[in-house]
Amino acid sequence: MRLASPQARQHRAARTALWTTACAALLLAAACGGGGGDDAAAADKAGAGETADAVVVAVVAARPVNGGADIVGTGSIRRERELELSFRIPGIIRQINFREGDLVARGALVASIDATSVDAAILQAQANVAQASAGVGQAAEQARAAAASIEAAQANAGRAGADVARARAQLAQAEADLAQARNDFQRDATLAERGFVSPARLESRQTRVNVAEATVTAARTGVDAARAGAEAAQSGVVQARAGAGAAVAGINAATGRVSAANAGVQAASFDRGSSRLVAPADGVILQRLAEPGEVTAPGQPVLLLADETSPLIVRVPLSDRDVTRVSRGDPARVRITSLGIITTGEVIRVAERADPRTGAFDVDVRLTGSIAAVKTGFFAEVTLLGTAGDLAPAGVQTIPAEALIEAGEGTASLFVLMADRRTVRRVEVRFRGFRGEEALVEGLRPGTLVVTAGGGYVSDGATVTVAATAP
Repeated sequence: MRLASPQARQHRAARTALWTTACAALLLAAACGGGGGDDAAAADKAGAGETADAVVVAVVAARPVNGGADIVGTGSIRRERELELSFRIPGIIRQINFREGDLVARGALVASIDATSVDAAILQAQANVAQASAGVGQAAEQARAAAASIEAAQANAGRAGADVARARAQLAQAEADLAQARNDFQRDATLAERGFVSPARLESRQTRVNVAEATVTAARTGVDAARAGAEAAQSGVVQARAGAGAAVAGINAATGRVSAANAGVQAASFDRGSSRLVAPADGVILQRLAEPGEVTAPGQPVLLLADETSPLIVRVPLSDRDVTRVSRGDPARVRITSLGIITTGEVIRVAERADPRTGAFDVDVRLTGSIAAVKTGFFAEVTLLGTAGDLAPAGVQTIPAEALIEAGEGTASLFVLMADRRTVRRVEVRFRGFRGEEALVEGLRPGTLVVTAGGGYVSDGATVTVAATAP
């Protein structure tokens, strides 16, 4: 909400003071009227029924909005959308196909840069894709070899397990033979003591025991050797599986390199497309900011294009004193100097801060009337009605903002003084907005008396006493 000007505050204070003084005068007259004699007493009694419930109010006449001082400014006509065309990538400008004033169709090639480096980047990216794809093939071959190694290691582990089983069976047989040889030797030794067995037979039994013991020792050595072979075979399986895992990881890494290389190709191809600058809209070239052979950086403007599909506007610089009187939607009168024609306009944008270079506030006015033969760059004299003036819609009245009882979406309520100057009526009007301490409304006749001070204490049809009437 905008702050009221010092003049508006003084005007409001004067109305309040006038109403307060009038109320005091009425109270003083009532107090002094007690000693006026029998006639006065009779008159008071006669009017007591009418004035007992009367509310003291102040009223103000509604005034047409036609006396504001115009705000006049000068600006240049331009399109609402002016586009700075630039390349996304750096490079040497090869061609610029348009100059100032040329009409450009949407999609037309306006400029291009040398794409040699971009083409080289595309070739390099494609080579990276081929190399990465070859890496995937190599990794897959290694994975197949690792799988074969696992199968071979598992087969070796199976054979080693069988060797352990045979060695254990041989050891068991050798131990059984040793036990039998020892039993036979012990029995013959007992018989030899009694003379029933010859010494040669007993010696044969001893030789058999010695051979059985040597066989057991050899069988135990075979078992240990078979176990060592089995452990080695199992280690081979573990190593083969580790090799297979490494091969799978190699495939994943190679696939990732392929994806990255493909992304490089896409990025390089996108850059190739960015070496061509096309018009984003139908328009006219306002400024050519570069020439062929120059090096341009990303985002550096090359051409300034006015979008011919956007509305024509006039940008008017205003002082801080004038800009406070202008709001979005205000009407304007535009005189195009070079053509000598007058058209209408509407304020569409009011700057929130001053231009740091000029100290002025820019106000954009969209041309709404006939604008044939108008070109970008024409100068125009703009008359802005910060106080509405003679461009305000017919039937708009200004009243004090305090007269409004309620205000909503486009409507407001207030009390008006009837012709008898003793009763008030609540009416609805069309609400057009605020202007400082005043409200702009439609639906009242010029000169209609509206209730200001005291309006919060009355109702529709209430009896009132007018304490003051402000102009």
